[in-house]
Amino acid sequence: MGTISTLEDTIQIGNKLEKETANFAVLKENVDKYNALSKNMSSILTTFEQRLGKLEQTILPVYNETEHLQQRQTNLETTIHCLETVLSHYDASQEVCNLIHLGPSEGNITTFLDALDKLKRAKDYFLNNNSQSVELENVTSLFNTGCESLNNHFKALLKKHSCPMKPVDLLDLIYIEEDSSNEDCSSIKQLSPNTREELNVIANWLEQNLRREYKDIYSEERSDVVFRSLQHLKDHQKSGSWGNEPLKARHYGRVESKKSTSARLQNIFEKKANKMLLRASQTIEQSTGFSIKKNVSHGDHLATEDHSDGDQELDKYLVLLLGLQRLLVWERTLLNDIVPPSQQPDVFLKLAENSIDLVIKDAESITNRILRSISRKEWSAALGIFSALKRVILLQPDIDRTCDLRQKEQLNKVLNKLQQTGAKTLEQFLEAVKADSGTNIVGMTASTLSGSSVPKDATVYELTSNTIWFIEHLFEHFDVIGGILQQDPGYINAIDSITVRKSFSSEERNKALLGVYIRKVLAELNLTIVNKCEQYGDTATKHLFRLNNVHYVLKSLQQSNLLDLVRIVEPECERSYLDIIGEMKLAYQRSWSKLLGYISPLDELPRPINGKVKEKERAIIKERFSNFNKEFEEACKIQRGISVPDVILREGLKRDNAEHIIPKYNRFFETYSDVQFSKNPEKYVKYRPQDVNAMLTNLFDDSVV
Repeated sequence: MGTISTLEDTIQIGNKLEKETANFAVLKENVDKYNALSKNMSSILTTFEQRLGKLEQTILPVYNETEHLQQRQTNLETTIHCLETVLSHYDASQEVCNLIHLGPSEGNITTFLDALDKLKRAKDYFLNNNSQSVELENVTSLFNTGCESLNNHFKALLKKHSCPMKPVDLLDLIYIEEDSSNEDCSSIKQLSPNTREELNVIANWLEQNLRREYKDIYSEERSDVVFRSLQHLKDHQKSGSWGNEPLKARHYGRVESKKSTSARLQNIFEKKANKMLLRASQTIEQSTGFSIKKNVSHGDHLATEDHSDGDQELDKYLVLLLGLQRLLVWERTLLNDIVPPSQQPDVFLKLAENSIDLVIKDAESITNRILRSISRKEWSAALGIFSALKRVILLQPDIDRTCDLRQKEQLNKVLNKLQQTGAKTLEQFLEAVKADSGTNIVGMTASTLSGSSVPKDATVYELTSNTIWFIEHLFEHFDVIGGILQQDPGYINAIDSITVRKSFSSEERNKALLGVYIRKVLAELNLTIVNKCEQYGDTATKHLFRLNNVHYVLKSLQQSNLLDLVRIVEPECERSYLDIIGEMKLAYQRSWSKLLGYISPLDELPRPINGKVKEKERAIIKERFSNFNKEFEEACKIQRGISVPDVILREGLKRDNAEHIIPKYNRFFETYSDVQFSKNPEKYVKYRPQDVNAMLTNLFDDSVV
């Protein structure tokens, strides 16, 4: 079994060997074939490479020559183009000469500008390549002529489509068109979109070519339009119809009813005040979450002011200032449409210069007139300065948005001049109260005697009533007056001493500043009243004069907002006046002391026994009755002619007199009226107690005989 198995394995191994030997022979045969193919391919590639190299050596010179020929062709074409360009530069002056001399025409500016561009290119060529050429002079001269024609055309276009606004149109713009779009302005309508586009094209071309004469042309032409518009408005204001024109309606062709100029201005500035309030409210609400109430410093005061008797010259000036602001807004719009942005500030500055000067000179004229009124103590005319100042301040944000820095500085002269005049008004009024020159302090008919004499009837002195009138009107303008007074270190120090104890808002600070001023005025008024009462000959009249005036001041302060204003800086103001009134009443009662000295005290007089007195005592009683009668009659005669305008004060004084005099006289009368001290007792016992009471009741009434 073992042998058989070994034989089978040998047979299998032999078969596998034969099979592998056959496979090896086949593989060797294939390898030989592959080697043969590789040699053939290598031979073919070598041959191809040799032929390709020969072809390259043959074609490369041809290619290089072709490239050189193409470069020569390009150079030739470039040279021909340059020659054509150079020739065109030489021909430029002849080609465009007629067009340049004819000048540009409206609506067809592009052709003319193309001609100028051609001359510009020719000029640049000759300058860079042949500066000695005659053609340089020709194209330069023709180019300058064209630019001059272009400037003239620019000017002609502006003149043709620009003219001053009619006064009624400008007033319509001022009074009605505050919220209208730019296109609603008749000044804008004068320059149509096509005209503005053509002017813009010209201006940009001139700017690119550094020909900036157009700036002066534009500023001069539009400056003239604005200036003449304002001048026409001024001339119109001098006419009798100014201030009563019916306004144009913006819808349905209706005409609004006539309003006074003051009413229209009030409406405009109320809107501005409300807008300022709204912006301030929104700012505060956004930052803090709190809203603010309506600001009484602008809107309410504008509404409560009585403008019917306002200063018409100030109204006219405010209209002029509003007109300037409106016109400059529209000019700014035109400028944006026509002049390149880089040149707009300079052009706008020149454009507005003359008109701003006009407004500034008018402001100086008005303030000088008000200063003359101040020198004449015509304070009612001077009060208008505060209303004007308030409105100029309201207009300031619009001016700031419209004008450049230098223009704002110029127009600030108006504000400064008004503030200086307001400060002068306050200062001079205080001096007038202090000096009391006897002039007509508010420009009304004087009720006092000539000079600085006090009233005969010891009533309220005209200085007192007019001072109260003046400071009551100042309260309407506490906001602007506060701004004026804070320039004075004395007022600032007074406020600083108060703010140590209490913090103030801006509005409260302005009221406090005015309160300091009113306190000064009242102090000077009180001192003047004390000095003036010395002009009276008798003591009672002196006290009654001072009492009348001090009482009038206190009641006026109580009935207006002034007392609260003064309390900010003088908390005990009311108490001080009440104390003075009490002292004056007591002083007046003491003026009866001489009279009462004749009838009291009874202990110092003879005592009758059984209705009789001694012989030597009769003379004393006669003298006492006689002196009382004489003193009483003289006092009643004087005091019947004294006026006490306030009913409560007057009746209180009468009651005090009766309580002070009647009881004492009644005791004296009861004691001595039946005593036999004279053969003619009726000569001495002239008045019964009821007669004395009746005569006292008739005091302060010069109508009683």
